Amino acid sequence: FTITTVIVIMKFVSITGFVTKDLLSTVKFFYYTSRAFKSAQIAKGNLSSTKFLAGGVYMTLTVWEDKESMRKYYIGGEHLEAMRQTKSLGQYAKVYSVLTDEVPTKEKAIEMWRNEGRIVHGEPDPKYGDKIVSDVSLEYN
Repeated sequence: FTITTVIVIMKFVSITGFVTKDLLSTVKFFYYTSRAFKSAQIAKGNLSSTKFLAGGVYMTLTVWEDKESMRKYYIGGEHLEAMRQTKSLGQYAKVYSVLTDEVPTKEKAIEMWRNEGRIVHGEPDPKYGDKIVSDVSLEYN
């Protein structure tokens, strides 16, 4: 008989979606995010970095060796500077991260972000996959 050993290599995947307020905010957003994106590409532990536009949402999909590598990038340098601009430049931001053995396609990343993401700035919006729950305990006359 034959024994087969399968080694599964887990990766930490981070998906971010950001919606800017207006044209000027978009220009400033590109300034900060282009620097942060370049920094991610050369960060220790980064396996891949992709950016794309999906339905008016600026998205990034980064893949890391582990959560600690992503965390070190997240709290330092160019990324921290970009995050400090979230409220002034953005109307909406949502993130999703997961430890997985499979790097999602862009389409799958969008689906994961929409369905499982956590809003970090802005109000829930069904157009970005958020569920709006009405408070049925309040009645209006």
